[in-house]
Amino acid sequence: MQELKTERCVERIAIQSGGTLNGEFLKQQLFDYVDLIVVPLLVGGTDTATLIDGKSIQTSSELKELTAMKLIECVRLEDSYLRLRYEVMK
Repeated sequence: MQELKTERCVERIAIQSGGTLNGEFLKQQLFDYVDLIVVPLLVGGTDTATLIDGKSIQTSSELKELTAMKLIECVRLEDSYLRLRYEVMK
């Protein structure tokens, strides 16, 4: 990420990834904003991937790895979809 900024002058990139990479980017505080599209469909199961996957929190000291977010926009889209835009608090 640092190379992209210093050598390529990239200020912002969009990441559309799975839960494991999302979790790592959050832990490294590499997100400024998170955009979520909520689809009116429920999917579940113990093997179902989530928005943030990876190692589970095991101790209370690991709570510091959690990142708070502030809702800054909610847009109603077609077919009852919602677009939620959050600012990642640092």
